[in-house]
Amino acid sequence: MVHIAADLPQFLQRRELAAYEQRLARTGYAYGVDLRRAAWLAGSMLGDPLMRSVDRRWSRTVQALEDEAVLPQRKAPPLPLLEELATLITMLRAPLPTVRMLRPEVAGQWPAITPLSTTKGAIHWLVIDRDRLMAMPDDERSFVLASALGHLQCEHGPIFAAHLMGHLGGGLRSVRTLMRAWARVAVFSADRAGLLAVRSLDAALRAVEHDDADSVPWMPRRPSLDLRRQALEDFDRSQLMVRRRVLSDPDGGGWTLSPPGAEEDRGSLARRVRGALDRMGRVGDKLEGFEAGPREREARDEAEAVAKARAEAAEAVAAAREAEAEAEREAESSSRGPGPKASAEPSPPEPPPIDEEQAKRLRQALSDAWSLARCDARLTRRLRLL
Repeated sequence: MVHIAADLPQFLQRRELAAYEQRLARTGYAYGVDLRRAAWLAGSMLGDPLMRSVDRRWSRTVQALEDEAVLPQRKAPPLPLLEELATLITMLRAPLPTVRMLRPEVAGQWPAITPLSTTKGAIHWLVIDRDRLMAMPDDERSFVLASALGHLQCEHGPIFAAHLMGHLGGGLRSVRTLMRAWARVAVFSADRAGLLAVRSLDAALRAVEHDDADSVPWMPRRPSLDLRRQALEDFDRSQLMVRRRVLSDPDGGGWTLSPPGAEEDRGSLARRVRGALDRMGRVGDKLEGFEAGPREREARDEAEAVAKARAEAAEAVAAAREAEAEAEREAESSSRGPGPKASAEPSPPEPPPIDEEQAKRLRQALSDAWSLARCDARLTRRLRLL
């Protein structure tokens, strides 16, 4: 019999790695002002106590929802909805939420989908109105689901939870007032996640119009519809949307959110090897540092700072040499033909060839695309935040 404490370090490591991937993914599409404000709110001496009040009232709020608003957990959402949600979670690298369904008698007092969470990504909820979601067109439903996942990924859930607690009488009306500036910029990051899901600007704009009409008094006030339209039109011209359209399958699959430029590295074996080693090294260092105590980390800091550059250079050189040697071996084997040893011991399968036409279309499209910084700057000027 294995004690539960034996699996705790591995569980914490997996949680830390998943959180790292989510943070990396959201920087690829989210509005920069929103991310900076969220980081300040989570780490400042003023903002952190305010948001901790959400954590203190979370259990009480969940009990009130169980009694009055949501169906029991045994009432599962429809399977097609869960499958679509799982696809979007994989595509956006979003956190895995708990999905709860609203009771029909209170569904009119809620939006079609409401993201709720506590601070530091500890708990994530999606409260959904099943009937309204399943009645939506496919594109609109994908946009709404991806927007809600974007809210959770960008840590907007506590903002909505604070508004809900104030509505239920939890005494957080002052917090709701202070959260207006954060709620205003949070919408733009969620809209971008929705556009990534549907790929079509026209479908996204229709979904935004319906979402703007689907508002309830206790939710934070959204920016004007014109601002949201202009922000989506700008983001539709970004390099990330170009990659989304060119690299995904005709049905929209086969693509997940990754750091900018990762897709272009697929054609070089040496780059793939160096990239894999670099990622493995960063993840290993992070997990090792997570396991170690503060004193051990402080003792290793100076030595690691000196050895890091040397190790990275050595790994890059070794990977490049290995890639060159592999290319030479492949050239020799192809010129001599398969020998008896090769027939007895088959080589591992080769990666699929690169579609040159797709690479050409991607380069052409990227030459005319906008950077994410340009989209953010235009939106910041419209919001008059400079």
